[in-house]
Amino acid sequence: MNKYTDRDERKSARQTAILEAVAQDDVATQNDLVRALKKRGIAATQVSISRDIAELGLVKAGGAYRPAASGAAPDAEMPLRTFVRGVLPAGPNLTVIRCDTGTAPRVGLVLDGLAQPGLVGTLAGDDTVFVAGDSAAAQKRLIEFLESRMAH
Repeated sequence: MNKYTDRDERKSARQTAILEAVAQDDVATQNDLVRALKKRGIAATQVSISRDIAELGLVKAGGAYRPAASGAAPDAEMPLRTFVRGVLPAGPNLTVIRCDTGTAPRVGLVLDGLAQPGLVGTLAGDDTVFVAGDSAAAQKRLIEFLESRMAH
């Protein structure tokens, strides 16, 4: 087994344990998830948990992480309408997006997946996404795009 296969298997086991933990208990924070995994014998960092939350599509509802509602066809832009609270230019090429707590990684993934023209990349924290653009015009397009999708 090579190191990449081993890493993929650990990630899969960790994500399965995360889904089990949020199904069994009210898990309010990423640190709570780290502790829940530790009880299951799985070591994980807050950074890896944050990525897993985004990849698994977990959302915070009622103060705890939950799987996103299933059954309906997936809506790739749903996190933009649901979680984005504000958009601010921060210089000619940087945009700051304010999100609900715990949702910024998912918003960043959505933006990366949309392949907006001029979008260079995103960096997501817990409730803020920084978006780098290649020009002021790209920033303007991004802000208009986001504002047209925000819940008002």
